[in-house]
Amino acid sequence: MRKLAYILFILAVFHTNACAQAPKSYIVTHIVNKTIDKGEYVDDKRIDKKDKTSTNNLIYIFSPKKDSIAFYRFTDSQASEKKVPDVYTLTKNENTLLLTSKNESYTNNLKIAFNENDKTILVGDKDVFYLNAPYFSFLQKNVDEYLNIPDLIDFLEDFLPGYNLGDLKYISSYEKYKHKDFKILKGYMESYRTQASDYLDKWNLKFSYDDKGMPKYVLKESVEGDQELEKKTLPSNKGSLKYSKHINIESRLVTDSEIFIDPNKNIYDEKVTSVQVGLGKETRYETKQLSYKRFPTNVFTLNSTSISKIISSK
Repeated sequence: MRKLAYILFILAVFHTNACAQAPKSYIVTHIVNKTIDKGEYVDDKRIDKKDKTSTNNLIYIFSPKKDSIAFYRFTDSQASEKKVPDVYTLTKNENTLLLTSKNESYTNNLKIAFNENDKTILVGDKDVFYLNAPYFSFLQKNVDEYLNIPDLIDFLEDFLPGYNLGDLKYISSYEKYKHKDFKILKGYMESYRTQASDYLDKWNLKFSYDDKGMPKYVLKESVEGDQELEKKTLPSNKGSLKYSKHINIESRLVTDSEIFIDPNKNIYDEKVTSVQVGLGKETRYETKQLSYKRFPTNVFTLNSTSISKIISSK
């Protein structure tokens, strides 16, 4: 009996050690985008003569809980370079979430707090989003409890650049497009102007949805009536979504985009026209996805050899 007990004890210890030493299973998402630079224009006349095409390799590595993401971006000429990733981490301290993004040159922290009584989410110090009950419950569970970054990116989709999260737009979960009862009802934001740091803009956010519950219209408008963002739905094929987006940053930079999304295939394509108002210079480009792959790995950061293998894989 003692011998049997000893054998069982040894097996239990071995199993515990094996589990403790088992490597974590991370997930790599590798996206290849082709960008066509359509050139610069002044008074609607093209300055340069030829389109320029480049390939961008975007590599995202997800932790098992998706609460941490390492991000690499390589253009054609950078594929062999050693690079430290941008790292995004979502943590919780008591009732407040903290999304930390860092690379070699900066660290950025974004606070997020859920208020169950009002069904609101506070982002930063002043930005407030009002949600209906189904969408609030979903985000409270998946983001506030499980710390799922792709669901947070889906929620903040139209405002990612303002939070320095634009590089994560390609890994949105697209859950709000898959559930017709998920709705952001309204919102309020504040921001100081970049060229007049003592001037505070106050913004009202408006959201509307079509008969199927799909997001149809988004407007970010100041209390003075200035419109920084307007997003409208466009006709599209079944299963996909198409939007026009107009962004006016302090009347200095005006951008018009046409965005194509296929939530089921994780496709995000866009055509962009951007005008630097003071210079009267217009730039145009298109970005189209060439491939989207997901596969497991046992490391969170990559060396040059691993990066080269991922980029060269077919």
